[in-house]
This record gives sequence, structure tokens and C-alpha cells, in this order.
Amino acid sequence: MNKLRLLLTLLLVCLLLAGCADSASSTVENSGTLEISSQTATPTPTVDSGISSRPVTEEATIEPESTPAENEAQTETTVGKFDLEGGTVLLNNGIEMPILGIGCFRLSPEEAENSVYWALRDGYRLIDTARIYGNEDGVGRGIQRAIDEGFVTREEIFVTTKMWTSDYDDGPVAIDASLQRLGLDYIDLMILHHSQPSNDVAAYQAMEQAVADGKLRSIGLSNYYTSEDFDRLVNATTITPVLLQNETHPYNQSSVMKEHIAQYGTVMESWFPLGGRGNTQTLFNDETISSIAAAHGKTSAQVILRWHLQAGNIAIPGSSNEAHIQENFEIFDFELSDEEMARMTAMDKNDRFADY
Repeated sequence: MNKLRLLLTLLLVCLLLAGCADSASSTVENSGTLEISSQTATPTPTVDSGISSRPVTEEATIEPESTPAENEAQTETTVGKFDLEGGTVLLNNGIEMPILGIGCFRLSPEEAENSVYWALRDGYRLIDTARIYGNEDGVGRGIQRAIDEGFVTREEIFVTTKMWTSDYDDGPVAIDASLQRLGLDYIDLMILHHSQPSNDVAAYQAMEQAVADGKLRSIGLSNYYTSEDFDRLVNATTITPVLLQNETHPYNQSSVMKEHIAQYGTVMESWFPLGGRGNTQTLFNDETISSIAAAHGKTSAQVILRWHLQAGNIAIPGSSNEAHIQENFEIFDFELSDEEMARMTAMDKNDRFADY
């Protein structure tokens, strides 16, 4: 009997010991699994080539790429948007251009020198001339006078000239010749003066090369009056024109071409912004313009030029009259209302004064 009890006791002890061993083994396995899972869930950050990285978290994924101030700044520098306070527009190549300048059409070299000098003294920073005007040398002297007298630096001036059609077959020579006559190391903007399908693409390509060479900063077109003609050249070249300079004024507002070139970030520049010699009085005496001028205590010329800028047209009125040059620049101290702009827009007749 005693032996039987002893055997039963030993058997019970063995069973108890076996159960403890299984429990301990199970605990170790579960602990290891949890540790491995924990390591997988939170990997250790690594360092690569000295550039610190961090675990991707939910907060990091929704962090904005730029601040509201930066987004607003980007909006303020939209291509083609006119800054009426600063007097500039951002071109499609990232360069800022003044929106009001002095034109030199039909000025002698001596007149051009004085007009450019007076304009720079009065605050203008945009100058427009052309090889065919025959006054690039006078323009260059006016620029140098203003620089020498401390009114401006070269970097503050935006100089435009144009390549004439008879030079299209030898564009590189024409570009160098304009640089020499102007006395400049670079030209801010060179324009093909007229559409000429037989060889204007080659001339434009010469200007593209001059951009690469640092001789020109921007290039554009003048007197391309249909979308098909404009696209013909654009599709055959590489650099998109920064602007198109066409006859534009209240009676010929270039609305169709402006809408077309906007897709390229190309802006409109107005030659004959006041109608041109022989036609200015027609616009000055127009009842709509003269009544708006009287309401603001301004001249008709000032109202027309202000309309250009608010309508998104760069304007380059020409004059050899010192007082008129100053008057034309005094258009940043008033603003046309929406109603006045609408009245001016309603004047459009698609009526050009020139035939070239």
C-alpha cells in the first residue's frame, strides 16, 4: 500500500514539472515574436552620405511644400502680368521689362540722342529703336550721356532694336552691326521688324544663336498680324518670342492677336500707341477719350497711355519734344475705372492708320 502511494506521488510530481516546462517554453516563444514585431514596426533611421533622413510619419506627409507667403509671391510674378506700380511685366523668359518707353521712329540721330537722354532723366527705362530708323548711333550716345551723368546704370536700361528685312539673310552680321552702332555689349531685346516668310526663320535662328552667345537677352517679332503667320515662325524655331510689336491703339486694339499669343506667354507691345504722326489729333479729340481726360484732369495722351498699360499693352510713344516726353511718363498717379476701361474697349474699330 505504501509503495502504491509513493508511485502515485512521484507520478503527480512528474506531471506538474512537465506542465511548468511547457509554459516556460511558450512564454519564451511569445516574447521573441513580440520583439521581432516591434523591431519591424519601428526601423532604425539611417544616414546616407551625410544627409540626414527621418522616418516617414503622417505629419511629414501632409507638410506643405511652400508657405502661403511663397505661394503668394509666385502668384505675383505671373508671366505676362503687368505690375502697374513697379512699371514692369515679367516676360516668358523670366526677364522683367518696363511697360512704358520712348520710341525713336522718324527721329534724326541728334533728336534720338536728346530724346533718349531726356527720357532716361525723367524716369523712363525702356528705349525702342531700329536699324532702319538710322538713329541707333544717336540712341547709343543718349544712353551714354545719361549713364555718365549718373541718371542710370546700363543694367537699369532695357534697350530694344530691330533687324530690318534686307538683313535677314545675314543675321549674325546685322546683330553685330547694331551692337557696334549702339555702343553696347548686349542688347536687351532684338525684334524681327516684319514678317518675311522667305527668310525670316533663318534670321530668327540667328537671333537665337546670339542669345546663346550673350549678345541678346530676349527676342521677339513685329508686324505679324495673323495667328497663322505667327505660328509658322514659332513652330520652326526654338525660343518663343517674348513679345509681338504691332500697331495698337484705341481704334485698333489687336484683341484677336493678343488672345492668340497669350498661350505662349507672349505680350503685346504697341507701336503708334497714340495713333502716329498725323493721326494723334483724331484720337486726342475723340469724345470718349477727351471726356475721360477731363474727368481726371489729364491730357488725352495720358489717358490713352494709361489705357494701354491697364489693357496689358507695352507702350512706346515717340517724341522729340522735351515737355511731351515728360508728360507721357506722368501716368502712374491715376487709374481708369472699370467703366472707363469698358468705354475705351468699346472704341475698337479694327482700324489701322498705317499700311506697313
